[in-house]
Amino acid sequence: MRIKKATEGDDVWGDVLKLLGEGVLKIMKKLINNIYETGEWPSDFTEVTMSAFKKKPQATKCGDHRTVSLIAHATKIVAQVLRRRVGKKIEDILGEDQFGFRRGKGTRDGIGMLRIISERTLKLDEEICACFIDWQKTFDRVNCTKLMQILKGTGIDWRERRLISNLYMAQSVKVRLNGGETRSVKIGRGVRLGCCLSPILFNLYNECLT
Repeated sequence: MRIKKATEGDDVWGDVLKLLGEGVLKIMKKLINNIYETGEWPSDFTEVTMSAFKKKPQATKCGDHRTVSLIAHATKIVAQVLRRRVGKKIEDILGEDQFGFRRGKGTRDGIGMLRIISERTLKLDEEICACFIDWQKTFDRVNCTKLMQILKGTGIDWRERRLISNLYMAQSVKVRLNGGETRSVKIGRGVRLGCCLSPILFNLYNECLT
């Protein structure tokens, strides 16, 4: 866990959890095992607090703001355990042309590959076409029902699928703005911004749709 990270609604700092040492480790182990065995998440684990920050001084529209999702650190710990369980299976399915959200790969690799292909094509005096797609708010547009179907087809263990399904189907959000908070509302789609599971789930969703 990284230090000096913001807290969520429970106001528990990750630094505090680390300082509590062996005692909190035993409690977290018991809690995680209970969540895994039952497939049920505590209600405060499924809730996210969003803070909106202005992209420019005269921001008046929703699009003029950048949102940061605040997730309880205890939730992040459980999500990390879950990510390590399903990450390898998902990684094995992804194609070599997927460079985003992957360890050891990045934008530079994609640009380098595009350059190599372009140079080889030019040497052969052939034409090359490049298509650039701007998937606006892609994380927000993931269909959770379709995602669960993809996870099942991928061969992810039913217990991990149950946990992911219950986490996403029960997720809710409240917005923190000008010192106050809105009421909590349910979210019917999208992966959780700020959650370590989101990048790998989005990659799998993208791979299977394309």
